Amino acid sequence: MKRLILIIFLVCGFAGDVHALDMKAETAHGSIRVTSQYRDLSPGEIVKISLESPLFSSAWARFDGRMHAFVPDTGETSFFTLIGLGLDISPGFHNLYIGIRYPDGYEKNFSLKLSISDRTFPAQRLTVDKKFVLISPEVQERVLREKKLVDAVYSVVTPSWLGQGGFIVPSTGVISNNFGEKRIFNDGFLSRHRGIDIKCPRGTNIRASNAGKVVLTGDLYYAGKTVIIDHGAGLFSSYCHLSSILVRDGDRVEKGTTIGHAGSTGRVTGPHLHWGVRLLDKHVNPLSLMHLSFAE
Repeated sequence: MKRLILIIFLVCGFAGDVHALDMKAETAHGSIRVTSQYRDLSPGEIVKISLESPLFSSAWARFDGRMHAFVPDTGETSFFTLIGLGLDISPGFHNLYIGIRYPDGYEKNFSLKLSISDRTFPAQRLTVDKKFVLISPEVQERVLREKKLVDAVYSVVTPSWLGQGGFIVPSTGVISNNFGEKRIFNDGFLSRHRGIDIKCPRGTNIRASNAGKVVLTGDLYYAGKTVIIDHGAGLFSSYCHLSSILVRDGDRVEKGTTIGHAGSTGRVTGPHLHWGVRLLDKHVNPLSLMHLSFAE
């Protein structure tokens, strides 16, 4: 089996450096190009790795022990995968491996090193109804049941891309860039804020941030009335604390489709939209998606 291994350092230059890597290589099968896009290389961000290659039998990326499949992009020779930098990722160099196997057994392997910078997240104290902090055994059972339901939804990875072009902010209003914030409820219960809040009046239209398939609608104890959309490639967006839901499980939605209205259901201090994004098992900042380009 023929193998060719290239070792490359992908070093974070500055926030907004969305085209950090642009590498080309020639093989007996033709030209290969690997590029990257990201807003920043720090906890809570998304990295898009694009691959242009002659037709192969398989291609993959491995980061921090997790395998990521490449999905078709534009044309027959363009592919990409998305990698989430989790909230608890440690600063320093992390290995990213990319492998390509062609039908005749020839393999091309790239070894990259991502330089992850540190990020400090603030803390906030909030006062909510005691029922959301000191919960009864019956409510505990409900919360556990809902967690299993949501985890099951996130465990199903669609092996293709369902999105249409770049992502949009799903609501008008004031955006609080509070992703990753450590929240202390009623001076005791501690949690991590795994999305961003958009302050908007009750009844404000909430739109799908990109095209996809609705995989969950329901009224959850903490998140309130919630919609989760599968955009493919392991990427999901969630919309929480809604006053009403206008879509059903299994619906296909276009980017910009109104899926519900803003409200204050669940554990909240006032009307707003909680917009979350999960990539495989990582919660990532939705705003990092705004710096990535996708084919229409």
